[in-house]
Amino acid sequence: MKNIKICMKVCILIFTALICLVKTDIIKDAVSDALGRCLNIIIPSLYAMMIISPLLIKSGITGIISKFTGNTGKILFGMERIVFPIFIFSMFAGYPVGTKMICSAYENGLIEKRRAEIFCGLCFGAGSAFIFGCVSGQLYGSISAGNIIFISSVSANIILAFAVSVFMRKKCNSQKNTAEIKLSADMLTDCVISGGRSMADICFMVIAFAVVIEIMNYFGITSALSALFSEITELSGKESEQLVRSIMDVTAVNGFTYGNYKLLPYLSSLVSFGGICVIFQISAVVSGKLSVKPLIIMRIASSVISFFICKIITPFMLSDETVLTSSLNVRTYQAHSPVPSVMLIIMTFMLFCEYEKMKKQE
Repeated sequence: MKNIKICMKVCILIFTALICLVKTDIIKDAVSDALGRCLNIIIPSLYAMMIISPLLIKSGITGIISKFTGNTGKILFGMERIVFPIFIFSMFAGYPVGTKMICSAYENGLIEKRRAEIFCGLCFGAGSAFIFGCVSGQLYGSISAGNIIFISSVSANIILAFAVSVFMRKKCNSQKNTAEIKLSADMLTDCVISGGRSMADICFMVIAFAVVIEIMNYFGITSALSALFSEITELSGKESEQLVRSIMDVTAVNGFTYGNYKLLPYLSSLVSFGGICVIFQISAVVSGKLSVKPLIIMRIASSVISFFICKIITPFMLSDETVLTSSLNVRTYQAHSPVPSVMLIIMTFMLFCEYEKMKKQE
């Protein structure tokens, strides 16, 4: 059985290499499109948070915040004091940020491994920058649509946290946090370099998945899956195909039809799940320190909950917003210049090189 799996992996790898060699035009377009999303969407939305999140843990700021929140997290969700602020912060910060903070807390001995793996599935959110700027801003030009998606995702996380709390309360560590704030230039530099490495991992994963999606499309796998989704949903063939692409990589949601409000529950579900690419990104962030299996199960459950919450609240939240086809302003989204993101990458790389030189001299 093991040999069969190895043979299958080798065959897939060989086929992928052949497609990359033969169909260079489609691979080039896929990589170019993914690189554009990295420069215009992912880096501007996540880079700052990827630096701040480990800094909040290492500096002890989350420990100080936990003193003010007290046992709120334990009473409501069976969470340790330090986890509750991370849980709240992660839903506004972006997908890998919560996981990065939980991983930092685990590395610093503040959370047990098994509990850290479960909390990674809870401390998970697209973040307001992605939801309002890259989903509702591009597809609806409406704050109401963004609010619906955000509320659905956050509500799903809270419901999931209540469900998991039945098991988490039993082994919750109630020890008081005695953290003190410690900030230094070296700590900031470490976090900047760590954030740069994490952003590189995320962007490379997005580009790799763009190639995988294009190869799937070439072999007709995307079409087959989209036909299946068309049968079980009310979506058209084109919308189902875009749904498949977005399940693979959530940043591909910008390919959906502009102004189609019937897509909101599906978008909420996608945003709550995060996509397979995000799961691989998180796997890169934890670097084998934590298992992502509990996270996958919890995100699937969260996506289902988010879908039905969105179905319920959409009529109420859009009751004052009339959408007329004749007055719908369909426009092509034009991203900001990628130059700032490119400059940011160059400066981070320069900082990394200088920091390595300083460490060798010491």
